[in-house]
Amino acid sequence: MAPKRKPDGDGVGESTDEFAKPLDDTMEFAKPVYLVAVREDDQAAYSILKIDAAAGNDEPPRVRAVAVLTTGTERGMSFVTAHSKHGSWIVGVGGGLRAGTIIFDPSTLKTFQGPRLGYPKHKPVLISHGSEVYAISGTPRVKPSMDCEPWFEYLSFKEGVPYKECGRWVSWHHLPPPPFFPCLLDPYEFRNPPEISVSSYAVVDSHILISPQPELAVGTYAFHVVNKVWEKVHDKNLPFLGQAVPLGGSLFAAWPISAASTSAASVFHMSIKISSSIPVAPVTVSTPSLSIQEFMLVASEDKIPWPLFCPMGKGSFCCIRLTPSRRWHSHKIKYLNKEVKVLSTAFRIKNIEAIMTHCQSQRGKAKDQLLAVQMKEQRHKCESNGLLGLLGSGMPVIAALSM
Repeated sequence: MAPKRKPDGDGVGESTDEFAKPLDDTMEFAKPVYLVAVREDDQAAYSILKIDAAAGNDEPPRVRAVAVLTTGTERGMSFVTAHSKHGSWIVGVGGGLRAGTIIFDPSTLKTFQGPRLGYPKHKPVLISHGSEVYAISGTPRVKPSMDCEPWFEYLSFKEGVPYKECGRWVSWHHLPPPPFFPCLLDPYEFRNPPEISVSSYAVVDSHILISPQPELAVGTYAFHVVNKVWEKVHDKNLPFLGQAVPLGGSLFAAWPISAASTSAASVFHMSIKISSSIPVAPVTVSTPSLSIQEFMLVASEDKIPWPLFCPMGKGSFCCIRLTPSRRWHSHKIKYLNKEVKVLSTAFRIKNIEAIMTHCQSQRGKAKDQLLAVQMKEQRHKCESNGLLGLLGSGMPVIAALSM
C-alpha cells in the first residue's frame, strides 16, 4: 500500500519524498488541479478554476469555475498552495498598496482575509514549505515605491487559517533578505540603485534556493528554513527560469535557460551536500553546496511562451495553458466567450525508479554518467462548462496548483 501523502508540502516547496506512486496511464488530473485566472472586472480580480478528473477513459477532463475572489484582491498578486494538519488552502499574496493576503479553502469554498504584508509586494515569489508560506520580493527596491523592505517574510499555517478574525494574533514575520539584494548601499549607489529581480527558485530539502536574473551572475543562494540563514551554495546561477517543481527523489522539472525561446522542459537532479566540518574556534562550521545535473530536454508541440508547470505525482508533471475564444464588445474590450479550452501537456518519467536509484548511487561521484530518461507525453483539451468574465488575453491563467 502506497504511503499516505503528508499534508505539509505543495507544488513548489513540497518535500520530494512525500510523493506516492506514479500516476496511471491517464497521467493527468488523478488529483485535483486548480487554476487561478485573471478577471476583467475591477472588483473581482481572480477566478479559481478546477480541472476535474475524467469520468472515464474516453471522456476528457472538465474545467469549471469554483470561486470568484473579490474582497481583498488586487492585480499583481501571486498564488501558491499552503498545507498543515488542519487542511490545504490556495493563498494569494501581494498586489498593490493594500499588500493583502487572500486565503481560499477548496474543501469548504470559503474565503478568508489574511494579514497584510510588512510592505507591498508586486507579484512576489511565493514558496510553500512545511506549514509556512514564504514571500520574497521579485524586484526589490530601496526608494519609496513597491517592493521596499522588508523583502522577505513568512506566514505560518501551523495553527490553521491565519485570518484576521480567527481569535489569535497572526502576522507576517520578517526574515533576512538574500545577500544579493540591495541591502547595504553607499550614497552614490542609493541614487542609482541596481536593478535586481529574482529569476529562478526551488526548494531542496530544508533549503530555499534562488538566483537573480541571468545577466546578474552572482551564483545561487540557499535559505535554511530552520536555521534562518542565507549561504551561497553554487558559483553559478540556477540553469532554469521560474520555479522548479518537484518530481520526487531530488528530481525537478523546470524551463531551462538554454531553451528559453522554445516550448520545452528539462529534468534536473538537485541535492544539497554538506562538506566536511571546518573547526573554527569556538564552533565547528559546515558548508553546504549545491549539486545540480540536467538530465534531458523535453520539447512539446504546444507553444507555451511561459510554461506553468504543475507537479502531478511521483515522476509526473504537466504544462498548462488556457486559450480563449475571443469576441469583441463595445469600447474594443476583449472578453472570453463561454467556450474556453484548457490545454494541458502531461509528462511522465517511465523509468522514475531507475533514475532515482541512479542519482542516489552517483552522489559524490563524477557527473559524466547520466542514465537516459524515458519520457511519455500526453496532451489533453479540457472541456469547459461556460466561463465568463476572465481577462481576454492569450494567457489569463497565472497559477496552476495541484492539491
